Amino acid sequence: MALVRPSFGLCLAILLCAPGVFAQVRGSERGTMSQVVNGTTITVDFGRPVARGRDNLFGGVIHWGETWTPGANWATTLEVDRPVLLNGNTVEPGKYSVWLQPREGDSWVLMLNEEWRLYHDSPFPAERVVLEFPVSPELGGHMEALNWYVHTLDFGTATLRMHWGPTFIELDIETEPYTWDPLPPGERASYVGSYYFDTNDPTTNGPMRITVGVLEENGRLVGRWGTAPIALVPAGPAEFMIGFLRNGRLFDVADELTLRILVEDGVSTGAEFLWEGAVFRLGVKTR
Repeated sequence: MALVRPSFGLCLAILLCAPGVFAQVRGSERGTMSQVVNGTTITVDFGRPVARGRDNLFGGVIHWGETWTPGANWATTLEVDRPVLLNGNTVEPGKYSVWLQPREGDSWVLMLNEEWRLYHDSPFPAERVVLEFPVSPELGGHMEALNWYVHTLDFGTATLRMHWGPTFIELDIETEPYTWDPLPPGERASYVGSYYFDTNDPTTNGPMRITVGVLEENGRLVGRWGTAPIALVPAGPAEFMIGFLRNGRLFDVADELTLRILVEDGVSTGAEFLWEGAVFRLGVKTR
């Protein structure tokens, strides 16, 4: 019997249809870390290379003086939606690729580049570096897969770590305090009062019976959400976002929910809640 040799095309088709061909395990999976600090969202997107028994990660796998994205494959990115201080250096809102130059000794260099869509071995656009500062490596427990994580978290501050093998670097993050603008005296006075709402919470649909008090303080509007202190942060004509106060400081703003105060002839007559711009309940003025 003559043997029939399979054609190259048939072999290729069999190979491509073989189980697992499209499910190969990647050497470095992608990870994402996101943390809100004082109303500021900080996001790191990074590849996670694995040590796999290699004990010379820095100075061996990553050469001294090499400009390396602390991750793998696509460049690690850092994104912030409000200004922050990173190790005392100002970072404006935006998305940046992150680069590190490990050096023999205890003074490495970290850089942020405004060109964030880069591959790990892309030509490095040095002219687009927006921030460069020294960082010091430290030793701790073994981290098999490279990781970025928040190590400590406090009011307005956090410590961000990049950790691979026994080596980590720390970045101190300090957020910018929230502020809210004062209003003219006559306008402020027209909003003062207490407003009672008997409605349902738009997030849970459970009952929400709440009195919102509006007061003047140092040229700005403050108040009470039930018993909790709040700030009324201007969002438009006679409309305010609910800001949350801690020790007299504004630390977060609920921008989905706004309070619109209804005014006639310079005097408030009631108020209404809006959720994402749509009115969902009228409140009665009680004082």
